Parts: sequence; C-alpha cells; structure tokens
Amino acid sequence: MPPVVRRLPAYEPPVGVARGLESIPRPRPRPVWVPPPEVPPPDLDAARLIWVVLEVLDGRRPARVLRSVAVPAVVARLSALVRVRTTRMVRAPRICHPSRLVAEISVTVRREARALAVAARAEHRDGRWWLTTFSVLE
Repeated sequence: MPPVVRRLPAYEPPVGVARGLESIPRPRPRPVWVPPPEVPPPDLDAARLIWVVLEVLDGRRPARVLRSVAVPAVVARLSALVRVRTTRMVRAPRICHPSRLVAEISVTVRREARALAVAARAEHRDGRWWLTTFSVLE
C-alpha cells in the first residue's frame, strides 16, 4: 500500500491579514554591544612616590633612596639637584591614566614661600611603579 500524504494545517497567519495584537510577532531587540570592562590599573601611591623624591631634593633623605622609586636616568638627573630647603605638598596629587600601566601625576607644592607645580610620569614595570620623568615647574 502506498504511503498516505496529508496536508498540514496552516501554522502562520496569512500575509496582510491582521489578527489580535498578541498574535503579531514582535521584532526582536538587537543585542547591545557592551565593551568588556577595562582592568583597573595596579595600585599607585602617587603621594608616596612624589614625597620620596621631594625629600631627596630637599636633602632630608639620601639620594640612594631614589633607586627604589625611579629609573636610573631620572636618579642620575635628580641626584645633581639636591639642596637644603623645605618643601611641602599643598594638595593631594592628581593622577591621569593615559593607559592601564602608565600614570601622569601632577601636584602643587610650596617651597620657601613659593607655590610650584610638579609633574611626573610613572610606569608599571616588574610589579612596581617607577618614575620615568620628574620635573619641578618653577
């Protein structure tokens, strides 16, 4: 006996015929692209980095301390600038992260009745922050 083929009932509404609102298929919302969260930069104690350098420049700490916070080129340049004087921070440092492992630091300091700006750049290498640039803007 040959197989019997039967027509299936219509399961989609005919085109152009409106039924109740519940039967009209709604367009799917497009997925919204969410960028992956950026990994936060490693902890940076900018005040400590700047303060160590200022204490060395004021002659309150030995210049060899700079080797623990700055790259050799900065250590050599700053070691020649040591003079006895008094410096203190006026405000907390401001930090900008141009990338995850780079920080640009600025702070206002008071030295001998003058307000000065300090600008520094720190880079994260070998699990630590190192000052790669340091300048006192007079």
